[in-house]
Amino acid sequence: MRVERARISVAAALALAAAAASAHAAMVTLSASDLLRRDVIVRDITPQRERPVRRAYGRAVRLGSIVAAVDAIRSARAAAKLDSILLTETQALSHAPYQISAQKLAQAQATASEASARLQSMVGVLRARYGRRFAAQLLNDSRLVARIGSAAVSVIDAILPYPLLRRPPRSATASIDGAPEIRAKPAALSFLGTGGRVPAGMVGQSLYYLGPPLQSGTMLRVRLRLDTRPARIVRIPVAALIFDGREAIAFREVAAHRFQSFRLSHARPYYRHGHLVGYQSAWSGDEPVPIAVAGAGLLWALLEHAVGKR
Repeated sequence: MRVERARISVAAALALAAAAASAHAAMVTLSASDLLRRDVIVRDITPQRERPVRRAYGRAVRLGSIVAAVDAIRSARAAAKLDSILLTETQALSHAPYQISAQKLAQAQATASEASARLQSMVGVLRARYGRRFAAQLLNDSRLVARIGSAAVSVIDAILPYPLLRRPPRSATASIDGAPEIRAKPAALSFLGTGGRVPAGMVGQSLYYLGPPLQSGTMLRVRLRLDTRPARIVRIPVAALIFDGREAIAFREVAAHRFQSFRLSHARPYYRHGHLVGYQSAWSGDEPVPIAVAGAGLLWALLEHAVGKR
């Protein structure tokens, strides 16, 4: 098995460490024979300059359920308004010379209260499902509801795994699996709001986007651009990582047969063909970084033994 090694100075390696990750205090040193016998493989990983993105899987939701929910709320709102007017008139009549019975007044109050509670409940369900921002648009923007009802657009539910985005991007692009003509030209999406639920068993968030007309249930691959400025990142394969709680830890060779562990700061998973292949993190410098892509578990065990953690 071919072993690729980089000849970078210890000083350069430490400079990279200070900028992109916080290093552990201990070093791990192996002899040349141990390095080969224990299958510790080192490969140069070159930092790449890219625009920060997050990838998510999307699905075109059923438009009929959205329109039906909005229509039901509109009907409930009209009924609550009518009951409120009837209550006002009943209260006025109760003070007139021809007073109505207290029973009819109480009945009118109960009817108006029930209609108001039903309306608030339906609006709450809409907000819980589609988020406050998207729900407000559905209730206040009749043109948007008309476009959704006529199937001139589609609503895309993008499921984004943890970590959450505090400020989801206002625009995104999507491509459809099994459709080369669409994959060659991604469709533009515009942000509608953050949903109130995610699929069972998943930790993350649901983002709603407005997209081109698609059949309900169509699966998409959504690309979210997080920032307008390019950033330098390093991508490390899963096999090279040790997970200590939520921290992703890797080992780089800082001298011949000498390794230093470092933590990936704000590491994010990246996928290829739907499968998790590694984690990426912001980095400083353009020099290739020699990473132990195999044998990281052994190095971690030796490091833990050296510092007496367990």
